[in-house]
Amino acid sequence: MGTMDYLKGKLGEAAEQAKEIADEARGKAGAFAAEHSGHADGALGKAGEFVNSRTGGKFAGPVSKVSDLARKGVDLVAEQAPPTTTPDGGTPMRGGVASDGTPMTGPVR
Repeated sequence: MGTMDYLKGKLGEAAEQAKEIADEARGKAGAFAAEHSGHADGALGKAGEFVNSRTGGKFAGPVSKVSDLARKGVDLVAEQAPPTTTPDGGTPMRGGVASDGTPMTGPVR
């Protein structure tokens, strides 16, 4: 085995490890977003109200669009949460669970 083959093998291993780490980080970020999406929604609402109060509502349209896009972004990240199951072994779900233990989104497909 030549030096180049050895280096290609090591590079492949490093790439696989990086992919695994990225997948884990994506899952953790998704779980966090799913768990705290209500807080994000409230913060976005308050920020929009603040901007509108300071500008007299002059930029209400763009502020609303930005808030909607930010909410969609939080939802996209939340979709990356790893599947979870219900305590009784029910259907695997994405997006975490509500405080009462019920799934927040539909089944994994």
